[in-house]
Amino acid sequence: MFNLFSAKEKTKTTGGPLQGYKITDVERSRKFGVAADSLRMLRAKASEKFKISECRVYLAQDGVEVTDEEYFRTLPAQILFVVASKDTIVKTDFELMYNAIKSAHTDLLHAGELAQQFVSNNQPEISKILCNAQRGRDDLIQRSARTEHAEWFVGIDDRAVKTKEEVMKRRGQDRIRGYFYKTKDELTKCSMYRASPMARELIDEMLELFRQLLVGFDYFSCMFDRSCQRRIELKPDNTDADEPDAQRIPPKRLKLLVQNSLGPNCQIERYNVALCSELGDFRCMGVWKDERCRYVSHRINPYASRENLILFQVWNLDHQIEISRTVLPSILDNVERMVSREGDAICKLHRRKGKTLSVITYFLELFTLSNLKLVHIVCHDKTVHELISNGTIICDRCEEYKYIKQFQRNLRSKKDALL
Repeated sequence: MFNLFSAKEKTKTTGGPLQGYKITDVERSRKFGVAADSLRMLRAKASEKFKISECRVYLAQDGVEVTDEEYFRTLPAQILFVVASKDTIVKTDFELMYNAIKSAHTDLLHAGELAQQFVSNNQPEISKILCNAQRGRDDLIQRSARTEHAEWFVGIDDRAVKTKEEVMKRRGQDRIRGYFYKTKDELTKCSMYRASPMARELIDEMLELFRQLLVGFDYFSCMFDRSCQRRIELKPDNTDADEPDAQRIPPKRLKLLVQNSLGPNCQIERYNVALCSELGDFRCMGVWKDERCRYVSHRINPYASRENLILFQVWNLDHQIEISRTVLPSILDNVERMVSREGDAICKLHRRKGKTLSVITYFLELFTLSNLKLVHIVCHDKTVHELISNGTIICDRCEEYKYIKQFQRNLRSKKDALL
C-alpha cells in the first residue's frame, strides 16, 4: 500500500472565501450574479433562482460539469456557470453559436463550402494573398500581454491573468484537472469503495499519489503554453493524505518537493511538453488509431485572436485507451482482485502475490501524452477504441513497485526536512 504521509486525510467541511460568480440557464436567457464560498452554496442559490430542485452546474466555456468542491475552489471569480436539471443536455457557448448560425444562415454555410472549393482550385494565387495577410497577423500572434492585445482577453474576467500564456496554462490545467476529478468520482462512487475498507484504502492512496504527481507536474500546464521550452516531437505531414501538513507547505514549494523526489528514472517527465510551436501553432494529431492527421487544414493558433481561442475549445484531448470504457474499469477490476479472498491478486510478470496496482502505468494512461492526443473535433472518434489498459497488479520485485516506494521515501524525507 502507498502511504505518502502518516496521517489520514481529513474531510473538509468549510468552504473557501466568499466570491462572486455568474449563473445562467441552458438557453442563456437569464443571467444572475451570486456570491458563494462553496459548490454546495452555489448549487443552493442556483436552485432557488431557477426553481430547479436538483440542479447541476457546468462551465459555460467548455461544458465540463463541476461536481467536486476541490475543483470548484480552483475556478476564478466571475466565471460563468450553466445551471441545468439532472437529465438536461448542456451545450457549450461555441455549440450554441454554431447552431444559431446554422438555423438562421444556411446560405452562409453553403457559401463557405463554395469558398472552400474556390480556394482548392486557385491555390497559388490564394497562397500569395494569405502570405501578405500573414505578416499583419504575425504581429498580433506575437503580442502576449493584456495591454498589447486587449481584444484577445475579452470575456476573461480574471484580472490577475496578464498574458496569453497564463490563460493557456490554465486551460491546460483545467482539462487535466477534469480527468482527475472524473477519476476520483468514478472510483469513489462504486459500491466496492463503500463496502470494503481495504478497497477504500487502496483507492484513496492511489488517488493521493495521482494528486501528488499532478501537483509536481503543475497539472501539465505547459501543454498549451508556447513559452515552454520543451516541445513534443510530431511526425511530419505527408504534405490528499496528510492534509493539515500539506496545507502548511506553499503550493510552489510542494510542487518543487514532488519534482525533486521523482528521481532520475521518472517515466513521466518526457510527456511534460508543449504541444505547440514557439508562436503557438497547434496541429491535430489525428484519429486515435492513426499515426498522424489526414487533414492539412487541421491547424489552429489560439494565440492569434479571440475567435481562434473560442474555436480551440472544441479541440479535444482524446484518450487512445479510453478512460471510461477501459482504464477506470481496469483499475476497479484489479482492486477487486486485491480485496478478494480467492487469492487471484497475482503479479503476472513474477508469479508472486501482488502488493499493489501499477499506479504509474495508470497515471500515464489517465493524464499524460503517453495516451492523450490533441485532435480537431472531426478527428475525435467517439466509437469504441480497440485498445486495452496496460495497468495491472504488481509485486515487490517489479521495477515500478520499487520506483513508487523510492519516490515515497524521497518525498517523505524532504517534507520532514522542510517542516
